[in-house]
Amino acid sequence: METRTRFNVYVGVAYGSDTALVEKVLLDCARSHPDIAATPEPFVRFIDFGNSSLDFQLFFWTIKTFRVENIKSTLRFKIDQEFRKNNIRIPFPQSDVHILQGRE
Repeated sequence: METRTRFNVYVGVAYGSDTALVEKVLLDCARSHPDIAATPEPFVRFIDFGNSSLDFQLFFWTIKTFRVENIKSTLRFKIDQEFRKNNIRIPFPQSDVHILQGRE
């Protein structure tokens, strides 16, 4: 019997993104990866409304435990490619800086 182990990849998307489309793209990427098990099925969690992004986790299982970092890397490349095709943006951290001028 092959032992499957669960892993996950975090990804943040820009506010205003279609969350249902994000979930679909993430699942399609996982399902198309040859080293990710079909059962149990991969799944997505919408984990938080972050400071600069809507945060998701993509969970998947694999028997190739010692190659999981390569699997995650390949998966991230595929996610980036599919996000670009679907106009889903991965934001960069943003901060507002307010400068107060002193009184004379």
